[in-house]
Amino acid sequence: MMKIKSVIIFFTFFYTSYLISQDINPAKKIDSLYYSSHLDSLKINYAINKKIPKAYSLPILISLSYFPELLKTRIVFRNTNIKTTLNVRPSVFSVLFNSRLNRKYIIRINSMDKDSVINLKDVPFNASIGLFGHEFNHIIDYRNSNVLQIIKRLVEYSNSKKKAEYEKQIDYMTINRGLGWQLYDWSYFVLNKSKADQKYIKYKRTYYLSPNEIIDIIQ
Repeated sequence: MMKIKSVIIFFTFFYTSYLISQDINPAKKIDSLYYSSHLDSLKINYAINKKIPKAYSLPILISLSYFPELLKTRIVFRNTNIKTTLNVRPSVFSVLFNSRLNRKYIIRINSMDKDSVINLKDVPFNASIGLFGHEFNHIIDYRNSNVLQIIKRLVEYSNSKKKAEYEKQIDYMTINRGLGWQLYDWSYFVLNKSKADQKYIKYKRTYYLSPNEIIDIIQ
C-alpha cells in the first residue's frame, strides 16, 4: 500500500512539474508596445502595496507579473546615490517587528550620472526587466529568511567569495523565473554596451553570471 501511495505522489509531482514547465515559455524580447497598451491592467493586478516611479512603471510591473507571491508585498522604490544601478534591503523596523509576509522592502535606484555607475535611464527596456527580476528574487530570499538568517546573509556579503556565490544564486533564480533572456540582455549590456568604467565592469564580472553562463543555463 505504501509503495502504491509513493508512486502516486511521485507521478503527481512529475505531472505538476511538467505542466509548470510547459507554462513557462520565456520570451527573448518583451514587447513594450504591447504591454504599454495594458498598463492600466498591470497596475490593477501588480501595483498593490507598491510605490512605483512613473518613469519605470512598465518594466517594474512586467517583472512583478513573474512574481505572484509578491502581489501584496510592500515595496517602495527610491531614487538615491548608490554605487550600483539598483539594490534592495528590507526595512529594519519591519524585519524586527513584522512577520515575514508583512515586511516592507526598499529598492533603491541610483540617481548619480557618472561613468562609475550605470544609470537606470540608460538601460534597454528588455534588460531593465531582467534587472528588476534579479532584485525581486532578493526579496523572495529575504521573505524566506528569519531575522538571524538575514543578519548572517548581510555579514557574509562582506566576503567576496560568499557574495559571488549569493549573487549568482539570485541570477540563477531569475533565469528559473522565465526572465533568463532579460537577464542575459542586462549582463551583455553592462559588459559590452554600457559606458561603465573598467572597475565597475570588473565588479560585475566577478560577482554575477556572465552572458555565456546565462545562455548555458537557459539551454
